[in-house]
Amino acid sequence: MHSEPIERRRSRLVGQPARQTLAPMTVTSAYVKSQRMAPRSTELVAAVSQMDVHSDERFRREAMAWIQDVYDERGGGPLLGLFSRCYLGAPYVDHVMSPSGAILQHFAPSQSVPPGFEPARPLVRSSAYAYIEVYADGEVIPIREDGTSGI
Repeated sequence: MHSEPIERRRSRLVGQPARQTLAPMTVTSAYVKSQRMAPRSTELVAAVSQMDVHSDERFRREAMAWIQDVYDERGGGPLLGLFSRCYLGAPYVDHVMSPSGAILQHFAPSQSVPPGFEPARPLVRSSAYAYIEVYADGEVIPIREDGTSGI
């Protein structure tokens, strides 16, 4: 037990520099990692890959909600977004979709992508991958046309 009164101990700490706090560390569980490596369904790969093709707004909203549900059920951790090739044509080559599947932005080759998506850009330009999952913890998972992880 301390011998000096609480008030005296408290007053000694006043004016001292605050402790430095470290940035929060994200620890990904083994379960989350296994979910990220598990194959995606062919329906999911097709839905993500075909978002540019459909112009019917109702269909797109329903597809976006379904994509979000699939990712929520997977338990692979929070997505920053999905990055994929853009099929709208020139000048666009790729686009970012929110976790709900809504297309946020299309990019021409000379444009910068949002922070966190930079590592996905060279991967998505490869024909080896249908799209790239970018997670909030910084992990990037390329997804092949057959739904398997490229890692």
